[in-house]
Amino acid sequence: FPKDKDGNLLHRDVPLSDTWKALMQEKKAGKVRSIGVSNFSTQEIKDMTEGGAEMPAVNQVEAHVCWNQEKLRKEMQELGVTVVAYSPLGNSGFHGEKSGISSDLVG
Repeated sequence: FPKDKDGNLLHRDVPLSDTWKALMQEKKAGKVRSIGVSNFSTQEIKDMTEGGAEMPAVNQVEAHVCWNQEKLRKEMQELGVTVVAYSPLGNSGFHGEKSGISSDLVG
């Protein structure tokens, strides 16, 4: 990462679409087979791929029985983006149950 003379990281305002285009060039060069994103909204993906850029292969989001992401899953399907769930058994800390999941389905 670029640093200044004191060793501090230099931050730049690079549009996400520019970063995505650079990643697509790496894919074209054969350095990666597919590229995905995590926790992106439908609008963020549309903005990122504006101008005909290739869609991400996947969008990894928290999805489980307590938060099924139905609207987002439908929108991703319409865009051709596969949704990958993390915390598929639920996020017990977020949903108020600190001791873990209590269910006959989960042993």
